[in-house]
Amino acid sequence: MSAPVVRLEAIDDQLLTVLSQGHVDQEEMAQLLNDRKQCLAEITMLPEAPEKEAWSLAIARTEHIYSLIKRHRDSAAANASSFLKGRKSVQLYKKFE
Repeated sequence: MSAPVVRLEAIDDQLLTVLSQGHVDQEEMAQLLNDRKQCLAEITMLPEAPEKEAWSLAIARTEHIYSLIKRHRDSAAANASSFLKGRKSVQLYKKFE
């Protein structure tokens, strides 16, 4: 396996670790995603395509990472929505004071 493919696997493992925690550090997540993007760019510049099995595993990891990110995003959106509803309720009660 080529060095960029091994590096991609290591970055993916770090991403999965970060995403499996309850609270996601946004800065760390952004840095890892940028590192991943650069690594993928390096892979596209390789003279030979990565091994089919290694690339299939990378695609499967990508799909899993994407689903975890989407789940975290949806959860954050739901929390923000409930926060806004609570804030509106408090404002409504203050009108009657």
